[in-house]
Amino acid sequence: MGILDDTAIFAAVIQQGGFSHAASHLGLSNGMVSRRIAQLEADLGVTLLKRTTRQIRLTPEGELFWQHAMRIQQEMDAAVSLIQSSAKKPKGIIRLSAPLYFGRHYLTPILIRFLDNFPDIKINLMLGNRQLDPVKEQLDLVIRGSGYIEDEGMRDSTLQVKLLLKEKISLYVGEEYIRKYGEPESASELNEHKIINYVDAGKLTEKEKWKYQIENSIGYVDLESGFNCNDIESGLIACCSGYGIGRFTELNAKALLQAKQIQKILTDYNWGSYYLYAVYPQQKSLPKRTRLLLDFITAHTHNIVDKADNIHVV
Repeated sequence: MGILDDTAIFAAVIQQGGFSHAASHLGLSNGMVSRRIAQLEADLGVTLLKRTTRQIRLTPEGELFWQHAMRIQQEMDAAVSLIQSSAKKPKGIIRLSAPLYFGRHYLTPILIRFLDNFPDIKINLMLGNRQLDPVKEQLDLVIRGSGYIEDEGMRDSTLQVKLLLKEKISLYVGEEYIRKYGEPESASELNEHKIINYVDAGKLTEKEKWKYQIENSIGYVDLESGFNCNDIESGLIACCSGYGIGRFTELNAKALLQAKQIQKILTDYNWGSYYLYAVYPQQKSLPKRTRLLLDFITAHTHNIVDKADNIHVV
């Protein structure tokens, strides 16, 4: 055995709470565990453990070595898990749903990259803005949005929820609109302007109440929207064309904002945040293929805002 093997034995002694428990866990004899720890201490030139008949304690040098041993063990476990996942070549179909705009512009490129890494997995992607129940719809994974000040999270206790990203919401307007109608100077003036409103498909209405926060005060503005739509991209097109004022996340508006086709207004107000979640049924563990996909999506959403530069509304 080498020092790496002895380090693993040392870690087992600490994690299992003693030599005999570690020996049982590792399938070694008590004597072998004792000899390997003694050899490790000899190789390092320090005493790592103080032993009594009832307990073991780490010396200061042992505490320091234990911190590094934990990291080594974690990295080793992660490497083994990755290799095992690759070696077993997970197969099967993953049924997934996501919001239309996010799914089209951001999620689909991630999924294609995932399929390149795991060619034996197939994905059935359903895009739409209707919130689907993963159990009733027999979906393995649902990407679902929740937003605005009055709705800051998922509350369904029957589902497992993982936050993927949080985006600030702002008000935007096209330059042509400002030239024609001017810019509101306060939230109360919004009801004098044309409004673009995003709504769920089953809740299309001409009247809307927008909630905002300024300093420590919460307020509402009652609006009559001339353009209601359940599609973010259509709302952005309407805003860009100069029809009216809309609420969008920074992620969705970034490309048009940088192209100077729209601009932010009423920036002193907090118009809330948009939260994007991965949702799946409660169970002890996800199937390996679904877990791999969830981890892959999570890993690729941290820099997703930077990639918005390449997205254009057509």
